[in-house]
Amino acid sequence: MADIGIPPFHVHPGHAFEGFELLERVGRSALLLARCGCGVVLDVAEARFARCPDCAGGGGGCARCGGSGRIVDHAALEWVQNIR
Repeated sequence: MADIGIPPFHVHPGHAFEGFELLERVGRSALLLARCGCGVVLDVAEARFARCPDCAGGGGGCARCGGSGRIVDHAALEWVQNIR
C-alpha cells in the first residue's frame, strides 16, 4: 500500500487563509497555528525547524529567517485538527 503522506491543515470553505502564527513556549516545544481569515485557529502542529538556507544558520541580518538562523520545515509538520 502506498503511503499517502500527511494531510495539509484544514480550511474554512469560502474563507481566506490568514497565515501562520508561531508560539514559542518556555521549556516546551514551539507550536505553529494555521489561522483562518475569520480569526479561528484551523489546525495546530508542533513546530519543526531547518537551518536557514540563505544564511546557513548564521542568522545576523538575514531577511529570510529574521536573524534566527532557522526556518519552519513545512514538510516535517504534522497537523492536528483544532477543536472548534
